[in-house]
Amino acid sequence: MNLSEAANRVIDLARKVREYYDTELPKRHPNYPLVGLEELRAFLATLPEEMIYRLILLMYLGRGDFAPDELAEYYESMKPPFGGPEHAVSQMMDQAPLADYLLDGLEELRKQNINADRMPLKKGKVRKK
Repeated sequence: MNLSEAANRVIDLARKVREYYDTELPKRHPNYPLVGLEELRAFLATLPEEMIYRLILLMYLGRGDFAPDELAEYYESMKPPFGGPEHAVSQMMDQAPLADYLLDGLEELRKQNINADRMPLKKGKVRKK
């Protein structure tokens, strides 16, 4: 599975969580979001560590934490604080607009003609489509 496929799957699952949140929170505040949350967590748990870090990098890009030309630098600086992919998964699970962040990150890469599956994560390298 490549990053684009994983991102699209996470987007689909995160949208289900968000739709539930938007619909049910007003009715059942104490128990949100139950629908899809475990499915999303289970999917993320199947991904390799490197894919988790790339997804969270994409999330941060979509959130506006850095610019596309800073991918490699941000990637190197963000991995150590997590201490492992489990914390990165928890960080993603805590983001209600996860699907939006990932979509925005993919769009930022597209605008810069950067192939999401070949993100330039080594300093000095910029790979375009």
